[in-house]
Amino acid sequence: MIAPSKYVTTDKSILGQATAVLKARQSGATVSELWDRVRKGDPDLSYERFILCLDFLYIVGLVDIEGGTLEWRN
Repeated sequence: MIAPSKYVTTDKSILGQATAVLKARQSGATVSELWDRVRKGDPDLSYERFILCLDFLYIVGLVDIEGGTLEWRN
């Protein structure tokens, strides 16, 4: 589910879908603003999977939330 496998394609894995989130990132955006941008780019991504992608990006240290807005790390 997180990584692509024989049964899960890259675009349906969390790693693959996290790239859609990274492409739509905008410094200072709220979670709901980012969700609106991601949904336009990938209408098949559910909100649940979107949150899992944000969780994954947080765990690997690429995003943090400060005062209600998302802060992206390099």
